[in-house]
Amino acid sequence: MIFLVLRLSLTPLAVLAGTVAQRRFGHAISGLIVGLPLTSLPILWFIALQHGVSFTETMTAALLVGSIAEAAVLWIYARLTSQLSPALALGGALAAFALAVVTVNLLGLSPLIAGLFTAVGFAIALRWWPLAPAAPATSTGRSRLALRVIVAALLTFVIMALAGRLGPVWSGLLDALPAMSMMMAFMTHHDDGAGASSGFLRGVTRGSFSYLAAMLVLAETLRTGDLLLAFSGALGAALVVQALIQAFDSLAATTHRSTEGPASQLSSAPLADLEGDAVYCS
Repeated sequence: MIFLVLRLSLTPLAVLAGTVAQRRFGHAISGLIVGLPLTSLPILWFIALQHGVSFTETMTAALLVGSIAEAAVLWIYARLTSQLSPALALGGALAAFALAVVTVNLLGLSPLIAGLFTAVGFAIALRWWPLAPAAPATSTGRSRLALRVIVAALLTFVIMALAGRLGPVWSGLLDALPAMSMMMAFMTHHDDGAGASSGFLRGVTRGSFSYLAAMLVLAETLRTGDLLLAFSGALGAALVVQALIQAFDSLAATTHRSTEGPASQLSSAPLADLEGDAVYCS
């Protein structure tokens, strides 16, 4: 019973943390948090306990192949939010993921090569992120928060239930779908508009570099058969990559401020309040 409660509560807690961050720090920071492997690692841990190390190793390798489709679908979803209604944008993103994941599965890539393709895909997506209008202040209410938590718990239950029936390969490809991110992007689009959803998805894409590092380390270290070593190493890799991203952002911001004169800093001061949302959408 305790095992089941843990399985169903970890993902909703991650969604809760992302929603709280969305209210306090903006859509982009929330997306950055949701993009971390806060849900994937716990789910894979429980799958390893239930189905064994070999099953989880194969599933993680398939997940890395499917992550190429994830890199594409996050960009496509952001593109669709500025052109379509929330429902149509979500439907288009899901269709794009299904087509992409079937295509990449036919390529027969190794986990390492798939990871490299995914990293390049994330970088390209961030470099040419779709333009979107500036995001207004978030207005997510308690009822919407409760709905997010409930949907997250249901999705977790479905993924865990299907893992044994679909086998490790298709379970991994299915788990590559950023379901929690897309659910939150859909609700953000519905509540706060296309700009907010685009900013959130850009934050998810930035956070996904740490997710990708965790999956690569996990795929390699699961071969040792030591679950504690594999998952602690994956978590450590995610934290290191995330720290590097934050250090790079801080350095870039410092460099940008130093190249501007005091007058230009004063003239751009009103834009600072929008950094969490509008700057990421530009």
